[in-house]
Amino acid sequence: MDDLPLAARAERMPQSGIREIFDKAQAYDELHDLSIGEPDFPTPEPIANAVSDALGSGVGGYTQTVGRGDLRHALAEKLDERNGIDCDPDSELIVTPGAMGALFAATQVLCDPGDEVLVPSPYWPNYAGHLAAAGAELVPVPTDKSMGFTPRAADLEAAASEDTVGVLVNTPGNPTGAVVSPDRLREIGATLRERDWWAVLDETYEDLVYDGTAHHSLASDPALFEHTVTVQSFSKSYAMTGWRIGYAVGPENVVSAMRVLQEHTVSSVAEPAQVAAKAALEHRSVVSDIHDAFADRRTLIVDRLNDIRGVDPGTPRGAFYVFADVSAVTTDSRALTETLLEDEQVGTVPGSVFGPGGEGFLRFSYAADAGTISAAMDGLERVVESRMADTDYSG
Repeated sequence: MDDLPLAARAERMPQSGIREIFDKAQAYDELHDLSIGEPDFPTPEPIANAVSDALGSGVGGYTQTVGRGDLRHALAEKLDERNGIDCDPDSELIVTPGAMGALFAATQVLCDPGDEVLVPSPYWPNYAGHLAAAGAELVPVPTDKSMGFTPRAADLEAAASEDTVGVLVNTPGNPTGAVVSPDRLREIGATLRERDWWAVLDETYEDLVYDGTAHHSLASDPALFEHTVTVQSFSKSYAMTGWRIGYAVGPENVVSAMRVLQEHTVSSVAEPAQVAAKAALEHRSVVSDIHDAFADRRTLIVDRLNDIRGVDPGTPRGAFYVFADVSAVTTDSRALTETLLEDEQVGTVPGSVFGPGGEGFLRFSYAADAGTISAAMDGLERVVESRMADTDYSG
């Protein structure tokens, strides 16, 4: 029997290169895995205890599609205090199944087939899938190491066409660890107003910034709120990846459309996860502990990478990734990734999966314990030294 034909959107959506590498790496028993962006901490005890207590009292039913009222009001308070974003929790905020759910819903309700969306590159590969599902085209906007991998308004303007409808900006950034400065964001905001574009701001890693760097939310400017959808998450800062809970804040008409889409896909976010999110907001001190642990790991991995000949880790300011320049070692980041996996059982991600400008880099996640990071760096050093020795000899 012939296979049933698939819809065109199914053919348009690529598999994430990150997941491809992660799945392949699971075949190795002694894996030193720095490929996946998942904190290795358990969900903090106060959060887990709150859910356990709630389950005992019968929590576990349907909620409003936009999320429980107590959680939405607590989120609005957090957005005001932490991000400077003023929103109505009853009409301008929605609780979603992870940041992924928010990003997918936002792009579906904002894009029509044929629309173009500007995305600074290198970028998280799932953006391509989200936009492809809507029939929209992702237009990569080049950034590079010399500009700290942060987009400039002039670069967005240069990449635009008459079909451009919006911009998708990730700060702090995956894979680069870049944090877009307030000045750069203001310039982008001015372009949004001039061009009447919208922007989706992926702020999943908002709490994970280092070296005195500050995270800034574009939607904190009231004049830009109507142009923006801001996406945030509990996954990374609270070690709650498996709870699948995030949220989005934006104009009432956009959030209303996202609500209808969510009603027809997931109905509502699981109520125990919403209880966990509310407890997380009440115990924000746990974020400091997680942040400090990542800061120590960042120092460890950057120092080790700096000691390896031919590798330049740069200075990642946010998230928990190092986007290391290995162009002096190879022009084929995927081949180097495969060698690391096969010869040293080191899991990493080739820069080539993150769009234009990613080749010649490897992404290392330091959401792993110090022992795993050290073992992975030992393996990387052996592979790189061997390649560099061959290059020296052949030269």
